[in-house]
Amino acid sequence: MGMNNATRRFNIKARLFARKAKRSISYLGNGFGQEYDETKDMAKVFFYLLENKLNLNERETVPTEEEVKNAIEQLKDIGRISIFTSISLIPGGGFSLIGLELLARKFGVKNFTFIPSAFHEKKKKEAK
Repeated sequence: MGMNNATRRFNIKARLFARKAKRSISYLGNGFGQEYDETKDMAKVFFYLLENKLNLNERETVPTEEEVKNAIEQLKDIGRISIFTSISLIPGGGFSLIGLELLARKFGVKNFTFIPSAFHEKKKKEAK
């Protein structure tokens, strides 16, 4: 007794689904592996930058809390500058950045900004 058409169609669909699922899982696994490698590389860069910012190789004393705070803020600026530059290149991007900051403040999110600190410091100096 052979398989009927409904059973054959079901088996074909099940095989197709299994192949697609296998490809998707493989794709996700490769993507996560690549993200892991990129994150590890970025961590090395950040630690290198932090080490240089705090002059850890040239000093005998432990960095002060203020120095560490400034160094971490500088590391945040690296991420901000990439977002700031990318969004600023889009027509109306500057307005989008301002809009996002205003929206964040409206919802009570403090100290939220994509604008690097150098631009804030410039505004403070010009205001004086």
